Amino acid sequence: MGLKNTDTSYGHVAKAFHWIMFLMLAGMVIVGIYMHDLPSETPEQASYKFGIYDMHKSFGLLVLILVALRLGWRMINPVPKMPDSMSRIESLSAHSMHILLYVLMFAQPITGWLMSSYGGHAVKFFGLQVPAVVGKDKPMSDIMHEAHEVIALLLIISFVIHVAASLFHHFVRKDDVLVRMSLHPGKSDRSS
Repeated sequence: MGLKNTDTSYGHVAKAFHWIMFLMLAGMVIVGIYMHDLPSETPEQASYKFGIYDMHKSFGLLVLILVALRLGWRMINPVPKMPDSMSRIESLSAHSMHILLYVLMFAQPITGWLMSSYGGHAVKFFGLQVPAVVGKDKPMSDIMHEAHEVIALLLIISFVIHVAASLFHHFVRKDDVLVRMSLHPGKSDRSS
């Protein structure tokens, strides 16, 4: 298996994007839930809480960059064909889920950036100041906050469906859908 995708498997680059994005997004959701209710009454608590917020924002911008690169890579590489055993509706469902995941992966960091900008909070990318994309507006910050939370929930639900479908294909259908994105080489990797 090489760097690029083939008709039967994803290449090293697509797999790296897939698994790095999974780990980052899972981490971002966990940290987002953790930091939300942290106390900030004392200077030490505030410093700790807002330090985590700054890291969350930095990784959020990194997610935005990586998802753009991932989409670009997907556009210049063939996507492995769906198994012949899949019906048209199953193929359409799988394609729709991938589109939804890309939309959510773009929307999540964008709503976070807008929330911070509307809230008048600085956004730094690992110490580098990033310009606010909009001016301060508390009602819009509240809307973006709600959107950010709803998108996080939609990401979790979409992820569960995505994993369930992959496991269904692997254990019930016994096709190579799961193996194609696996880090462990399977039959489809060795035959390409």
